[in-house]
Amino acid sequence: MGNAPQIKHLAIGTTLCNGKYVIERVIGEGGFGITYFARHTLLNHAFAIKEFFVSGRCVRDTQHHTITLQDIRPETFEKYRQRFVDEAKTLINLDHPGVVKVVDIFEENNTSYIVMPFVEGETLQHVVETRGRLPYDVAVNYIAQLSEAVAYLHERHILHRDIKPENLIITLENKVVLIDFGSAREFINDEVQRHTAILTQGYAPPEQYAAQSKKGNYTDIYAMGAVLYFAITGKKPVDSASRSIEKLQEPIELIPDLPKEANHTIMKAMAMKPENRYQTVHDFMIDLMQVSSGETVPSSFQQRKGMKKPMSIVLVVIAVAMIALIFVLSMQKKNDIGEHSDVPENEIVEVDHIPVYHLSTGKEYIYEGDFDSLCVPNGYGKAIFNDSEYKGYFVDGNMNGYGELHFTSGERSDYIYKGRFVDNCIVDTCVVMIGSTRVFEGTLLEDMDVGTGVMRIVSEDKEIRYVNGQPVYD
Repeated sequence: MGNAPQIKHLAIGTTLCNGKYVIERVIGEGGFGITYFARHTLLNHAFAIKEFFVSGRCVRDTQHHTITLQDIRPETFEKYRQRFVDEAKTLINLDHPGVVKVVDIFEENNTSYIVMPFVEGETLQHVVETRGRLPYDVAVNYIAQLSEAVAYLHERHILHRDIKPENLIITLENKVVLIDFGSAREFINDEVQRHTAILTQGYAPPEQYAAQSKKGNYTDIYAMGAVLYFAITGKKPVDSASRSIEKLQEPIELIPDLPKEANHTIMKAMAMKPENRYQTVHDFMIDLMQVSSGETVPSSFQQRKGMKKPMSIVLVVIAVAMIALIFVLSMQKKNDIGEHSDVPENEIVEVDHIPVYHLSTGKEYIYEGDFDSLCVPNGYGKAIFNDSEYKGYFVDGNMNGYGELHFTSGERSDYIYKGRFVDNCIVDTCVVMIGSTRVFEGTLLEDMDVGTGVMRIVSEDKEIRYVNGQPVYD
């Protein structure tokens, strides 16, 4: 008589936390946990519940609930279980729209569970596998959203350590949410720390293979570059541990029309030596935001709910629609099925009022892009002001996040400011361009005049260093 199969998953219909949650299905599993789709029995809200379960070292009893240990010492199991709980306690204090939130922690069945809101959508891995590689602009849109979440973590001295396409959920609203913090660790930037070597080949940098090595912002930045590589090429990068004997094909070798600047940015993010990579997410994003490939979005992506078409395509579509409308009104020709239209003219020409939005400063703008449930600009979009246009991220109707402000008239006409905005003001290091020429890189004063940085005088082919708005001559 053969051995009975070992049971791993909780049975469908199992309740947890004194009947608070009911298990409906298994979402996924890894070496240290099983994730379930569950519902709150009273509120009917959907949650993802992760159970600490060491694969190959735990089995369940015949009731499919309580786990027992197999080939693992109790003290070893307890050490890792406590780490699982400690990490959840750290994450429960995080609050960012791009980071999955822990809302509950409890112990049951001789193990521990963490509860997170269920994020509906598809992983980036699934999107690329089913629809093909992403256009550069679409991929950068996703990476820009991811960068906000990763920068938020780094500011709190947390490394994710497992950024990969499977851990990025693209929601129905086309937002990016970073999930699975099973590998996350607190860190001190660029100092030697002992971390368990948990990683995903292709997305982990070389230093992550060593339990004791220097770790820093650049560790997650390598993974972000690798994710962007996968998104635009459709191919998983060569594992960093193998790159000394197997060459990593540069993205431009796979996509010949990719701008050289974009190729350089990705390869710098994925540099083998940490000191050769971008040292902050902000610096990485500054270079990414400067490049646009001009590719159009394939129809398979346009059909995704919430997917925004590039602005140029939207304008072309609007123009074509207006021309068609004028043609119908002026010529009154037959429609496609050969019959005269009997729709009254006043129904054809009905035009909605274009809403006007206001920044917290009172400045007016019209907007096209993502909104929240109250129809307030939130997410990625474009604002048109009287003298300028802003393309980037919004929070509660204000410019917040990475973006670029292009002046279309006035004394700053043709100036483009690229960087991170906070409450409508550009902060940290930014890039100022006139057309396609970079003229300044550094920080700005409150009135957006040159602050501290380097200005390039193109006509004289020289550079001048500025400190607090004043030129410094060596």
